[in-house]
Formats: sequence, structure tokens, C-alpha cells
Amino acid sequence: MAKNAVTDWDITPVNNADIAGINIAEGCPAGGINDAIRAAMAQVATWIAAAAGPLLKSGGTMTGDIALTYASTVKDAGGAAHNVGYRNIPLAGKAAPYTIALSDVGMGISTSAGLTVPTNATAAFAIGDAVSIYNASAAGITVAAAGGVTLRLAGTATTGSRTLGQRGFATLIKVGADDWVLTGMGAS
Repeated sequence: MAKNAVTDWDITPVNNADIAGINIAEGCPAGGINDAIRAAMAQVATWIAAAAGPLLKSGGTMTGDIALTYASTVKDAGGAAHNVGYRNIPLAGKAAPYTIALSDVGMGISTSAGLTVPTNATAAFAIGDAVSIYNASAAGITVAAAGGVTLRLAGTATTGSRTLGQRGFATLIKVGADDWVLTGMGAS
């Protein structure tokens, strides 16, 4: 197959015997190499400028650095756009008692009903995962630790279920397999 675009290139070197119809196979005429290099450069430039470019548009895993601009966003599985970086904490309202889930990482929960931190066996959060909580009520709510979970109040030796006071805002951070820390205004 002719290699008329970067997307035509093969991962097996011997299968790349031409660029845009210019012979680059073993023993090719030396005069064609300059033209082949220029053709390859044009193909790469076209590929980078194309909508498909070198970055994945959907699916798969992207690695490496991303240069951020003011309007940088990524879309979640549902198609909703989210700002990249630490620009906000999206809040999800919960009207009933709620057990935090993996989908809550990096998010905030606004509740007046309290919540529970599950065991690692129930929801395997990664160490360092964080979930913020806003108490949307005029009364304290309970941040409960499921059986087997150690929930610590930051800066103290206190463990167990915690209270988040009225209109309090705090963050849960996982620091061990079944070990979490609660820190923030109104946490006791």
C-alpha cells in the first residue's frame, strides 16, 4: 500500500518501502531520499494540523504533558465538558444519606443528609484520592466510617465517625488502604 499519509505508515520498518510513491526500499536511488524526507515532513505536518492529529479524540489512554490554555476542557463519558486543572470543584447534590463512590474523586458532594466512607474492598479508591463535602444544612451532619475504615480528624489523634457542622466544607483524603483523613472548616 502506498504511504500517502502518516496514518498509512506501518509499525514494521520493512513494510515502509515508499513515501508518497517515492521509493525508499533497500537499494533505492540516492536521489529520491531528499524528496522522500520532504514528503515525510509534509505528511507529518498535515497529520499534526488535522483534526485527528497526534492526540486522541476519544477512547484510549493519552500520556505525556498537555499545554493548558484558558479554555482547556475534557469531556467525561457522558459528554459533559469539565475544566482541566484545579479551577473548580463540581458539586453533586445528594438528598439522602450517601456512600462515596469512585466517580466522586475530585468532585464535591453537597448534602444535608450525611455520608459514609466505604471500605477498600467495597470501593478501591487510590491513595491520594480526595472528595470534598459541603454541608448544605443548618445542622451538623455525620461523615461515617464503614466498619473497618479508620477515619481521622486532621491534626488530632481522633478517629471514628466525624461531624461536619452547619454550612461546613471539608475534604476527605485517602491515606491508606482503609485509612482516611477529614480536614476542613466545621469538621470535628
